Amino acid sequence: MGSAGALALSLALLLVCVVVCQDVQSDVAALLAVKKALVDPQGVLANWVAGVANAPCDWSGVICEAGRVFELRLQDAGLQGPLAAEIGNLSELRRLNVHTNRLNGNIPASLGNCSNLRAIYLFENDITGDIPREVFLGCTGLQVLSISQNRVVGSIPTEIGTLSALRSLDLTNNLIVGSIPVELSKCVALNVLALGGNLLSGSLPHELGLLVNLQRLDVSNNQLSGLIPLELESLPLLQTLDLSNNNLTGGVPNIFTNLPALQILRLGHNLLSGPLPAEIGNAAALLEVTLAVNKLSGSLPASLPNLVLLQTLNFSNNLFTDGVANVGGLRSIQTLDLSFNEFNGALPSVLTQLVSLRVLALSGNKFSGTIPLGLGAIVNLQSLALDGNLLEGALPSDFGSLQSLVSLYLGGNALSGSIPETLALCTQLQILDLRVNGFSGSIPASLGNLQNLQVLRLGWNKLSGVLPPELGRCTNLRILNLSGQNFTGALPTSYTTLSNLRELSLDGNAINGSIPADFVKLALLTTLALSNNRLSGEIPANVGNATNLQILELYGNQLYGTLPPSLGNCTNLQTLDLHGNRLTGEIPVGVALLPKLEQLNLAGNAISGSILPELGNMSTLVALNVSRNNLTGTIPASLENLPNLVLFDVSWNNLHGEIPSALGAKFSIASFEGNIGLCGRPLNDNCGVSRKSKWERFWTWRAIVGVAVGGGVLALVVLALCAFCCVHLLRKHRGGRLEKPGSPLDKVIMFRSPITLANIQEATGQFDEDHVLSRTRHGIVFKAILQDGTVMSVRRLPDGAVEDSLFKAEAEMLGKVKHRNLTVLRGYYVHGDVRLLVYDYMPNGNLASLLQEASQQDGHVLNWPMRHLIALGVSRGLSFLHTQCDPPIVHGDVKPNNVQFDADFEAHLSDFGLDKLSVTPTDPSSSSTPVGSLGYVSPEATMSGQLSSAADVYSFGIVLLELLTGRRPVMFANQDEDIVKWVKRQLQSGQVSELFDPSLLDLDPESSEWEEFLLAVKVALLCTAPDPMDRPSMTEVVFMLEGCRVGTELPTSSSEPTNQASPV
Repeated sequence: MGSAGALALSLALLLVCVVVCQDVQSDVAALLAVKKALVDPQGVLANWVAGVANAPCDWSGVICEAGRVFELRLQDAGLQGPLAAEIGNLSELRRLNVHTNRLNGNIPASLGNCSNLRAIYLFENDITGDIPREVFLGCTGLQVLSISQNRVVGSIPTEIGTLSALRSLDLTNNLIVGSIPVELSKCVALNVLALGGNLLSGSLPHELGLLVNLQRLDVSNNQLSGLIPLELESLPLLQTLDLSNNNLTGGVPNIFTNLPALQILRLGHNLLSGPLPAEIGNAAALLEVTLAVNKLSGSLPASLPNLVLLQTLNFSNNLFTDGVANVGGLRSIQTLDLSFNEFNGALPSVLTQLVSLRVLALSGNKFSGTIPLGLGAIVNLQSLALDGNLLEGALPSDFGSLQSLVSLYLGGNALSGSIPETLALCTQLQILDLRVNGFSGSIPASLGNLQNLQVLRLGWNKLSGVLPPELGRCTNLRILNLSGQNFTGALPTSYTTLSNLRELSLDGNAINGSIPADFVKLALLTTLALSNNRLSGEIPANVGNATNLQILELYGNQLYGTLPPSLGNCTNLQTLDLHGNRLTGEIPVGVALLPKLEQLNLAGNAISGSILPELGNMSTLVALNVSRNNLTGTIPASLENLPNLVLFDVSWNNLHGEIPSALGAKFSIASFEGNIGLCGRPLNDNCGVSRKSKWERFWTWRAIVGVAVGGGVLALVVLALCAFCCVHLLRKHRGGRLEKPGSPLDKVIMFRSPITLANIQEATGQFDEDHVLSRTRHGIVFKAILQDGTVMSVRRLPDGAVEDSLFKAEAEMLGKVKHRNLTVLRGYYVHGDVRLLVYDYMPNGNLASLLQEASQQDGHVLNWPMRHLIALGVSRGLSFLHTQCDPPIVHGDVKPNNVQFDADFEAHLSDFGLDKLSVTPTDPSSSSTPVGSLGYVSPEATMSGQLSSAADVYSFGIVLLELLTGRRPVMFANQDEDIVKWVKRQLQSGQVSELFDPSLLDLDPESSEWEEFLLAVKVALLCTAPDPMDRPSMTEVVFMLEGCRVGTELPTSSSEPTNQASPV
């Protein structure tokens, strides 16, 4: 080579070196910028220093090829802060692995400059912002994108369709909205598509069926709606299909014949209905099938035994009625959950052949007969739940063979006999729940050998004898509930050594003696319920040592002495109920300083002194009852400051002076009567006028005693009702915004499918009068018929001043309230004074119109089973609002007009949660009150103007009486008589047949339906007790109504109302 050639080569090499050096320096500068933006508490980046040899390739977490940065490997390094935009200058970067840190900020759009990127791992950080479309446009060779467990928002960019090499996309557990883009179908190399735990809406694209390499599809925990695409059967490699926790409707499609690799099928918590395809048995590779919480019905397919590898089958909370025997061939099954369906008949003996079972749950069905012998042979069984059925007879003798059993739930049946000693052989047992049955005899002392036992619930049986002191050896016990039995003798001192005890409920027995002082040394105890026994002596002086105590119920005993001052140390106490004892002395000041106290009941003692003014500082107090004591002095004006007070009773003391005006306006005469010196509203006595004589007061007391005796007889009747119903308890219990303000193109925010304001206007004829379904205090309801034939109900709320963001927040919350007996909010619209709520249309009208129709046809449109189903449905919906919503929802206006019927005549409670969404105008002609409707409002709500769950129970009781008798609550000629008083009068006079609606007059007095009707009447009377504290909760009402239905027949088609749509 000549000198000229050598020179040219040298210059070329020099140029290459210069370029390479420049590229390396660019990488160094980029990484130093990344370091500068981060907080590095663990010093992982400490050696990222410029100017050192082999920088940056020798830096920790930096992987190089040919001197260039090829990979950043900084996972789980404790790094904090954002990723600097300069990271996009790493032009040769192939893998970015910074998962499991505390990174925040946005995903840098500059990553799109890293055209060689193949994998991005950002999962388990705190990253926010949108997914930058620049990444998809610039990194077309990307194979893995994992950004799960962050707070990424926005929608999935449609440019994702350019990533033809993408194999894994994991966006789970973020805040991504919008629909699933159909462009994903262009990512034909996808093996994993994981979009679960976001806010995605719309339907599943049919085009997903083009992803023939897909092995895992997870879109669970979103807001998807519509049908499951049949095209999913075109995914021959699919192993996991998880569509759970959405709003998918329709049936389960027959996709199983062409999915030979399917192992995991999860479709639970949707709105799926209809039968399960028989072809499910063709998916022979299935290991798990979960279809819980849907509306699937019919029989379990006979093809199930073909699933020889199946380990988990969960069909709970559906409407299946038959085919349990078809699970007998599942020889690999480990978890079988068929709870809360409509199965009936005897438990199939084939269950005893499932020798691999670890969990068997059949709760909340209608199984009857005895528990089959042979379950004890399932030696690996860890959990057995048969509670809430109609099972009877004794426990099988082979239960003692279940050496692996951890939990046994048999409550709410009609089981009888003694508790077998052999249960003590189940040494792994942690939960033993036999409550609400008919077990008799004593508790086996051998149960004290269950060292692992944590929960023992035996309440509401027929057990007797003394409390076994051997239970004190169960040192892991957290809950001990032996309520409602016939136990006698003293409280065992051995129970004071149960240091892990949280709840001790021994109420409703005949236990005598004193309360051991060491009970209060149980540091973790939150509930101590010893009421309605025969306990005597004083309340332990050191009760204040139980600082975690939340509920202390000692009422209905013979306790004497003073209230211990140490009660003031129980700073977590919420309920203190000591009524009906023989306590004396004054109320300790410390009681008035308890910061969380909600209920204070000291009635029926001999407490003296004055009412503490400090009680007025207890902002959490809901109920205060100090009636029937020897209190003197005046009623402190400070009690007017209690914002949550619903029940207030100071009657029958020796109080004097003027009643504070706010209390007098809020509570009735019954709260103040029997105090000879009190005056002012609501008493008829004006202050300054002479009081009644002592003799008048004496004879008044004699009248009260007479009433009390009569009330005792009524209490026995109520106890008899509870005892009957308890046998049947637990059977079903264990539910882009605006493009241009005011434009017709403005979107109605739908939780399932997009609808514009123009669609609504067209569907309602511009809110024409002809489309009006009803008018309520919460606005006008219109029938909306969309272009595709879908019929919706649209409520236009009254013009009001509810701020837009508050309206949207409340509407979003209501949209999450879903139960089969509630009207479900499907969408909303807000702009200016226009506020719309979109619901499913209820074609069969409401209960008010149905009862009116029944009265015109002598009631024959409604037979007893249908009335019972309506009552049960409404009670379940109301119970869901009270107990399953966060925060709990008080309805406030339970009445027949707000009970609507769908196409299947299933009852749906409507008009809940609307008080916060509108400012309701006052209409003098309306029967509505600020807290409900005339005739349905509880006495305390009428007086206080405040809503409560107890007031809802009262309103439900009135609706139940109206449903049973056919009489409206305000249709009585005697102005002093209402429906409750009328029903009680008919019962007292023995004129029971007068209670029956005309359609029920032909009931045979000897039939079970006659008995069921009377039990339902008594449930209604419990609900309408004057004192809200005496009313059951809606959960208890559900239990009682389920127990009231002795028969199993359902309404026949001839007894159902017409299917013609009627106004809601």
